[in-house]
Formats: sequence, C-alpha cells, structure tokens
Amino acid sequence: MNTIPPTRRFALLFVGITVLEIGADVAQIQWLHYASKPLIVGLLLGWSWHHRAVGGRSMTVLRVGLAFALLGDIFLMIREVDLFALGLASFLVMQLCYCVVFGMRSAGQRIRPGTVGLTALPFVVYAASFLFILYPAFATRPALRELWIPVIVYVACISTMGLMAALRRGANGYGPVLAGALLFIMSDSAIAVNSFLTPFSGSTPLVMSTYATAQYLIVTHIHPEK
Repeated sequence: MNTIPPTRRFALLFVGITVLEIGADVAQIQWLHYASKPLIVGLLLGWSWHHRAVGGRSMTVLRVGLAFALLGDIFLMIREVDLFALGLASFLVMQLCYCVVFGMRSAGQRIRPGTVGLTALPFVVYAASFLFILYPAFATRPALRELWIPVIVYVACISTMGLMAALRRGANGYGPVLAGALLFIMSDSAIAVNSFLTPFSGSTPLVMSTYATAQYLIVTHIHPEK
C-alpha cells in the first residue's frame, strides 16, 4: 500500500503544537501545557485514521501503540500526583506495539540471520552501558529501588524496538522510521538522565522535540506491510 504523505499544513500544525507545548511547559503555563501536550500524539492518531483507513494488522497495532503513548503523555504531564510508573507502563506497551509493527514483513521480505547479530550489537551496548550508568542512583536511593526492574525491562524493550526498526532494511520508509526509533531512544535516555541522575537545563525542549519528531517520522513513514 502506498503511503499518503502528510500535507505541509498538517506538518506546520504539528510543529506549531509541539513548539506551543514546549513553550508552555518551560514557562509553566499549566493549562496550556495540559491542553497542548495530548495534541501531539492526538494529531498523529487522527492522521493515521484518516489517511490509513485500510492497513491491515500493522496499522491496527500502530494505532493501539499510539493510544498507549497518548495515555503515557497524560500520566507524565500530571505533576500533582506521581504517575511515573503508569506512564512508564503505557510507553512500554507502546514500545511493544512498535516492535510488532516493525517486525511485520511483506511477501518476499526476509531478515538475513547473519546480519542480526551485527545490527543488534550497538543496541546491546547501549542498553548495557545505560543501565550500568543508572544503577548507582537506584542502588543508593531507596525510593527508586522498586522502579529498577521496570526500568531494566523498559530499556531492553526500547533497545529491541530500535533493533527491529534497524532490521527493516529494504522496507519502504526505512530511513525515517529508523531515525524516529533512534530519536525515541534519545528522548527516553534524556528523561532518565534528568529524572534519576542529574537534572539539566534544556531537558524539556530536548525531550519533547526528539519525542515529537520520533513519533512523526514513525507514524507518517511506516508502510502497512500486512
């Protein structure tokens, strides 16, 4: 199935909403932050329904993933209550859905077993290194200890998502989808560093710009394979 690219108007609207959300969060305009953040994924979910009405199982799974991403955004934007675990769980489901979508193949597409190990190596190195860096914070802060296992699972899952995107070589939209997966890893890594290691200035623009770009590239360039 051919992909209908987003119009310039939609792209500008998406960028505008993302910039508005970042500005509202940085300026601590709570009502605007609450109003604009869900629109980032909401726009992409609406676009996928409108332009990908037929897409088989892959589009259904993608939309389920987007729905959980929307839930995750809502859980994480609420600061009055600690809903981090629910947000983490929601994005974990989203990552699993994306893994499934990236793993679907059209007729004739096959993964060469000899390329899997080499392709997986950088993702394995990333996961192991990042968990090694994070571990002291969880080991020395009792409040974080119960999150250590979920964080291990999440890092493993997002690394697998990146690997599955990398293994789509030769598929339509390969480059933008892989770039989106890598930006997703960057965004979540920045969240972890800012939340568990060292808070840093500019974290909000970095996290949200990479996150929004990642979702945009994946949703608008993934092709229905089945």
